[in-house]
Amino acid sequence: MQSSPQSSSAHSHFSSRPPQNDELLVLLPNKIDVEEESRLYDELAEEDEDVNEPPALQSPRGPPSTYSHDIWLGDHVGQSSVFSRDVRISGWTSVGDELGGAFIVYDCAIRTKEGITVHAHRRFSDFVKLYHTLKHTLPHHLLHFIPPLPPKSPFARYRPAFLDHRRRELQYWLCVVLLHPEIGTCQAVRRWVLD
Repeated sequence: MQSSPQSSSAHSHFSSRPPQNDELLVLLPNKIDVEEESRLYDELAEEDEDVNEPPALQSPRGPPSTYSHDIWLGDHVGQSSVFSRDVRISGWTSVGDELGGAFIVYDCAIRTKEGITVHAHRRFSDFVKLYHTLKHTLPHHLLHFIPPLPPKSPFARYRPAFLDHRRRELQYWLCVVLLHPEIGTCQAVRRWVLD
């Protein structure tokens, strides 16, 4: 089939053949509707909620190694110097007014080997600072163990679905960092938790 002659319609730039199974044609409007974008993000975040849930890093035998299913911190000979036993981000709250500079604070509940739970209230920018500090202070052979932080989303940053999704991603990130046998013992991590 030949394509139709050019006209003023939106379909004039496309072939008149029917779309194949793996093709999807989406016409975008000339402007972005921020409310519609936020609503779609909320729907997608709810659909992905169960699919992308990171695996739990707690077990009856103690926290597993994040790099092997067969190695457990309790199996190591000698005493581990990692002070964290379990890491959860139990929730988040908005502080301030959205128009006057509101920000989100996450409640990081970190249980130590002694069974004491430390609550560290941290903003996303605090996670970013720790990430950069670790990238600049750790030995080169440990840098690839630090996962990337979740991306920013300026349009959805105060939406509950986005914040809950980010909370789960930050919890996974913090587990990987704090429960790592070498990274979890560094001074930058201890300061971040206890300050």
